[in-house]
Amino acid sequence: MPATSPATPLPRLNQRLEVATGDRGGSAQYFSRLVEETADTLRISAPEFEGETLDLREGSPMRLWYTQGGGYWCMKTVVRTVYERDGEQFLELSRGGDVHRAQRRNHVRVDVSLLLHARVEQHVGELEDEPSDSPRITGERVKALTRNISGGGINFRTPIKLAGGDKLVVTFYLPEHGGDITSRAKVVHAHPDPERPDQYIIACSFERMQITDRERIIRFLFFRQRELAGRKKVMSR
Repeated sequence: MPATSPATPLPRLNQRLEVATGDRGGSAQYFSRLVEETADTLRISAPEFEGETLDLREGSPMRLWYTQGGGYWCMKTVVRTVYERDGEQFLELSRGGDVHRAQRRNHVRVDVSLLLHARVEQHVGELEDEPSDSPRITGERVKALTRNISGGGINFRTPIKLAGGDKLVVTFYLPEHGGDITSRAKVVHAHPDPERPDQYIIACSFERMQITDRERIIRFLFFRQRELAGRKKVMSR
C-alpha cells in the first residue's frame, strides 16, 4: 500500500471512526475509536453497531472514515492483529494505507419521510427563466417532507422555488434517535417535480453539522435499513 503523506491528516486519539469492511464500495456500517498509535500502526476498539461487533481477522481489508483538518477522509488499511486487553477486543491496523479526501455522499442514502422545517438564510443561486434581480425573500419559511436522507445531505419536496447555492437552516425530527437535528445546509440542485407541477425537488448538503448529530443520523439510517430488510424477508416467506 502507498504510504500516507506527512501532510495527510490521520485520526486523533479517542476520535470516533466510521468503519466498513473490504477495500472498495459500500458505506460505513460500524463505529470504533482510535485508542493508541505507534510509528507504523493504529490501534482501534472492535467496530460495533447496536451491540453487534464486527468479526475481523488478520489480513482483513477495511476502510475508516473520519473528520480532520476541516475535511472528511477515508483510509484504506488492513488488520494486522486482533487482540484482547482487560476483557475488551482491539484491532491493530497498518498505518501506511491510502488516505484520500472523501465525499459525504458515499454514505448510505435511505428513502424516508420526515417532517422538515427550513429557513432561507441566504439566496446565492439564480433561478432559471427569471431575471437575476427578481425579488426573493431571505428568511422565508419552508415546510416539507423529506424524500431521502444520508449522513451528508437531505432531499425534500416543497412548493418554494429555490436555486443551487442557496443557504438554509434545516430542522427535522429523528424518531426514537434523539429528537431534532438542526444544521446549516446548501442547495446542491433544485428542479421541478415531474409528477407534481406545483412542487420542486430540492437536494441539500449539510454544512458545519456537529459530528454527534451526523452520527445520530447514521445510526437512524442503519436502523431503518435493517428494519426494511427485515420486512422484505417476512414478505418473501
